[in-house]
Amino acid sequence: MKQIAEEAAPSTKRRLGVQDLNGKVALISGDAGGIGAAIGQHLVNAGARVAVADLDATRAHQLAESLGDRAIALQLDVADEASWFPARNALESGLGPCDILISNAGVSYTGALDEISAQAWRWVYDVNVVGSLHGVRTFLPGMKARGREAHVALTSSITALHPFPEQGAYTTSKAARLNFASVLKRELANYPVGVSVICPGTVDTHIRENAVRARPTALTENFRTPSLSTKLGMSADFVGRAVVEAIRQNRFYVFTHADYAASVASDRDHMLAEMSLSADPNYREPVMFT
Repeated sequence: MKQIAEEAAPSTKRRLGVQDLNGKVALISGDAGGIGAAIGQHLVNAGARVAVADLDATRAHQLAESLGDRAIALQLDVADEASWFPARNALESGLGPCDILISNAGVSYTGALDEISAQAWRWVYDVNVVGSLHGVRTFLPGMKARGREAHVALTSSITALHPFPEQGAYTTSKAARLNFASVLKRELANYPVGVSVICPGTVDTHIRENAVRARPTALTENFRTPSLSTKLGMSADFVGRAVVEAIRQNRFYVFTHADYAASVASDRDHMLAEMSLSADPNYREPVMFT
């Protein structure tokens, strides 16, 4: 049993990250504004070459032009698997194979759980969760085959750990992305591919305005905008800088808003207290599962 547990468990040895970003090739989904744009700017500043991939081709080209000759623009619908393969071909033709994948594209939809439509729910999950799966399926096999240092970063949210009401589709999809990243980290334990999950609080972005533009026509009715503006949030520049440092250091968690520490700790303490009460005090879970 011990041997099986050791084989199943991920390596605990800490690998160095992609410390030298000069010349590395990155693709950032949902890059035409906010956190993605900030990550792109800091990667370019570090010498990386960046593909700006966004559903809005015009905005993607505008940002790529602002980043200079180290950046190209790609149109990408992350929820559409067929859209990823032309994007990969364009990236490899223009910049080379992908070393860094930033799965950042995300949308939100406001509504109580008993009011939100199944169609709206599926749309949020298609972008926020299935989009990450498409990205990994498109680029990870090449990263593993090349065997050189690479990195995958996924933008989750602090709401994955401390959810807000009337944001059920968003917060649960971000929790799914957090667990997606956790599984990916364990699956890559024997490869030189690092994983980071970004869990910011409120950031000064256009995510809600972008979600309005990106949502399917069938979801234009009964769309409710949250009352709290993201314009009250932290500058995305700080988040972009933190993400690039996490890639260099191969840090898994990227928490940018310390204000949530007490709330998250309280939630975890409550969970651990309940977990100490076993339904069967004499049962012991197999080591390989714990």
